[in-house]
Amino acid sequence: SSFGYFGGGYTSSNVSTVDRIDYSNDTADAVTKGPLSVARYGVGATGNASFGYFGGGYPSVSTVDRIDYSSDTGTAVAKGPLSVIRSFLAATGNADFGYFGGGFDPNPKSTVDRIDYSNDTATASPKGPLSAARYVLAATGNQSFGYFGGGSSPSTVSTVDRIDYSNDTATAAAKGPLSLARRYFAATGNTDFGYFGGGSPVGPYSTVD
Repeated sequence: SSFGYFGGGYTSSNVSTVDRIDYSNDTADAVTKGPLSVARYGVGATGNASFGYFGGGYPSVSTVDRIDYSSDTGTAVAKGPLSVIRSFLAATGNADFGYFGGGFDPNPKSTVDRIDYSNDTATASPKGPLSAARYVLAATGNQSFGYFGGGSSPSTVSTVDRIDYSNDTATAAAKGPLSLARRYFAATGNTDFGYFGGGSPVGPYSTVD
């Protein structure tokens, strides 16, 4: 509730840097914290009130790193991996579980893996898949549902899939689509709404749905 963490990415090479933004003083430069265990980009990330989890990425790995917000200067700790190697995936979750969906290696994936925060050393559990394989998608959610939108499969899509956390073994249900097909974008939200912003391929777009 007090800080935001941004991890991984690409400049002239893959990076492992984690930056922390202080919401109480968000005009200052972000502060560099303990790095990820592996330099990579195309990572999916989610978390709860205590920890942040960064999973997958390119070069394609199944690694999941955990950042402890109470001690964020150390190198992120590698936890149980994803069930399959992939990059350009998306993630969301609630207070108890993290869900990593989609991705690529060497083809688009529909796989959804669930991390149990109470036992995060085990390999993530495959759950009901997305309705279609895709990558470079975005995700957000609330305590009850996760929404995975857009991406490429390989053509760019506007599909939004909803995962019901109370029944996460079923195939994700397709819901009302985005206003336009797009990929390489981001999402966030609160308990009532999810927002999907930016993207390509025709753009870049400034659209927020």
